[in-house]
Amino acid sequence: MNHKIVVFDNRLQPHIQEKIQALTSIPIIFPKERNLSESELITRTDDADIVLVSPWDKITASYLDACPSIQYLGLCGTSTANINLEELEKRGIAFTNVVSHGKESVAEFVFMQLVRLARGIGEYQWQEDQHQLMGRTIGIIGLGHVGEAIAHMALAYKMNVLYTGPHRKPEWEERGLVYCDSIELANQSDIIVLSAPTNVQVMATEEFKATKPGSILVQTSSGTPFDKRAFFDWIANAGNFAIFDKSAGEENYQEYKNIPRIIFSEKIAGDTYETDERRGKAVVTNLVSYLATTS
Repeated sequence: MNHKIVVFDNRLQPHIQEKIQALTSIPIIFPKERNLSESELITRTDDADIVLVSPWDKITASYLDACPSIQYLGLCGTSTANINLEELEKRGIAFTNVVSHGKESVAEFVFMQLVRLARGIGEYQWQEDQHQLMGRTIGIIGLGHVGEAIAHMALAYKMNVLYTGPHRKPEWEERGLVYCDSIELANQSDIIVLSAPTNVQVMATEEFKATKPGSILVQTSSGTPFDKRAFFDWIANAGNFAIFDKSAGEENYQEYKNIPRIIFSEKIAGDTYETDERRGKAVVTNLVSYLATTS
């Protein structure tokens, strides 16, 4: 069977594009832009049976209704926040995503920003004097792939590491991490890192009220993982800082970027050449595995 493949992720490297094109004789148009509207997604999908999407593409019931030929949906990323998995299952559409491809890149980015802030390299300096991170307490909310990479680096910096989440991880506690609830974590941490799934709220008013004065909040998850009103009240307090990257979303970038003591990079923390290469290889592997089931 000669499959019609449509690609919506613009991060696939040229050699990865070549490997995908080699899987079909029908020419594939690889996009240069992203964040397409649903009508654009529908038009470009047409009668394709294989669709490769980015984490920013919204795959809804109405999109699937308009594109009944889809048999396989490959997500070129991890977060399924924009994918209606229930509708995919209902229609018998095969689905894969890519996990654990950019965790080290995110951790590097986080500590680069923390060191810059602690040493005053850039617009802001955390405290009056330059400080090192060693000996400080960092609290991680969500010890998934990214949370673990941040914990690993924090231990290398000789920091005290707290964590909370739906499941305890004894193997990390053996390495020195301490489990506690979110209120205690907020109260004890100099730095709080949010690495929960996309748009899952893990900090509410109670957690923000429990934080130390002059603390730092770092968001690595996509979307909005906290109560916005509580966050705005918290960041208004002198000495508090927040660090974001563009994975938090364009809407949040526009809303936060001019607020004092918010560091909001236009870069995506997990996007590096190496990350793109790992992601691309995994996308191809997933697609080849699916095709093997159809032959």
